[in-house]
Amino acid sequence: MFKYQPLAAQTAFEAAGSVSSADLIRDDPWRGRWMHLISVLARNSVLLFCDLSALLLASMLGYVAWAEAILHQPASQYFSLLPLLCLFPLAYAAAGLYPGFGLGAVEILRRLFYCTSISFLAVAAASFALKADPTFSRITFTIAWAVALVIVPVCRLLTLSIVKPFRWWSEPTVIFGTPSQARLTIRSLKRAFSIGYAVVGVLCPDGRVGQTIEDVPVLGGLELVPELAEQGVTTLLAWDDSSVMAQLVQTQTRLRHMVFIREDRLFPVERVKVRNLGGVLGIEFSNELLRRPNQLIKRSLDIILGTAGLVIALPIIALCALLIKLVNPGPVFFRQQREGLSGRKFKVWKLRTMYADAEGRLAELLKRDLELRRQWQQSAKLPRDPRLLPMVGTLLRRLSLDELPQLWNVVVGDMSLVGPRPFPDYHLAMLSPDFKRLRSAVRPGLTGLWQVMVRSNGRIEEQERFDTYYIRNWSLWLDLYILARTVTVVLIARGAY
Repeated sequence: MFKYQPLAAQTAFEAAGSVSSADLIRDDPWRGRWMHLISVLARNSVLLFCDLSALLLASMLGYVAWAEAILHQPASQYFSLLPLLCLFPLAYAAAGLYPGFGLGAVEILRRLFYCTSISFLAVAAASFALKADPTFSRITFTIAWAVALVIVPVCRLLTLSIVKPFRWWSEPTVIFGTPSQARLTIRSLKRAFSIGYAVVGVLCPDGRVGQTIEDVPVLGGLELVPELAEQGVTTLLAWDDSSVMAQLVQTQTRLRHMVFIREDRLFPVERVKVRNLGGVLGIEFSNELLRRPNQLIKRSLDIILGTAGLVIALPIIALCALLIKLVNPGPVFFRQQREGLSGRKFKVWKLRTMYADAEGRLAELLKRDLELRRQWQQSAKLPRDPRLLPMVGTLLRRLSLDELPQLWNVVVGDMSLVGPRPFPDYHLAMLSPDFKRLRSAVRPGLTGLWQVMVRSNGRIEEQERFDTYYIRNWSLWLDLYILARTVTVVLIARGAY
């Protein structure tokens, strides 16, 4: 009987001992099923505990901030509402958030927001219908709701990042496709910690048994699916291949889940809807940025958050300006022409982190060092940039403090909080013509998807890929997700130089 030794992950029941999954199935057909059931219960229990803890914490903060501090009400007065917290997990379960595999972080954020808000309204309605104590504070209730909208998603995503490495967490998954397709899928899944698929093997149409792709073994072809299903594999991620469609249809009856994959950057993938057109499969795409209400929401968010951020950042900008003056005489701010919405030119503001003769230093270095010239051509970035001011320039770059003056560009409408970065002309010259036309359809951003995913470590191709994805798939939830990830990336200074 075929036996595989997964490298990327193992099935949940293999974690119980050193015996292979095939032997377990042969000796006891029910053991694998019980172990899978236990792993499912463990996943949902962890998420349930996480959500209830976050909701309880939000309720406590709401009580402490208003009911106790202002109204001096005893905590016991609100104990009767605690059983109503059970409404929240029921809403989350109905929205497919237990465990929520395959949704992605942005969709999880959106569903948690709506389910949490609806549940709070349900609690308010239930307390009214049950004629609860009329002295319950509405402001306390509102504060708890607002805090929950932040704490519940944060706790959920933190929990997902913690439990992802454990064997029992993810669904054992195999990929069907060419080596290049499998490689792209594995790399994408590694970045997406909330997806919940653990790739244990690759099935290639042209064999290649014994080889590895991104440390994942190539097991064979689709004929192995029945045996893999017996060994605990539950999911097949299959690239669309019309030549083996009949075989894929037969495979679908063997596994719990099968996901068809097709890479097409011309269409958005967030919020895609499946339509039943009288028995014919239809897929509906929509461009959220073309809707006028969404454009107004995005611009309003830029004005409100940009203004608040600029006020908070002013003391930090002043301190950074003083440090720059102490290290190197000259202007504190640096202004450079960049390309914005519809190709319109504008001046971007930055704190100066380089010497006055920065461009001459760079040209001289690239002229004599072929390896650095190759790095520059790949990403327009250098790990050890000779143009940077000692200490201060490096510090400002690593923490992205040199970008804070661009909050003014956001407020006046030259830029947005989130979007493709406004590159200088030499960087734009490295981009493909089609991508440059796509970029010009949106305002450049203070941060973006590329910054939070790979930052300065990414090549030009990755910059184009992530920025294209953002423009095609924009949503308010994607913006909020990127802003939250930006804080984390800046604090750990990952990929910054």
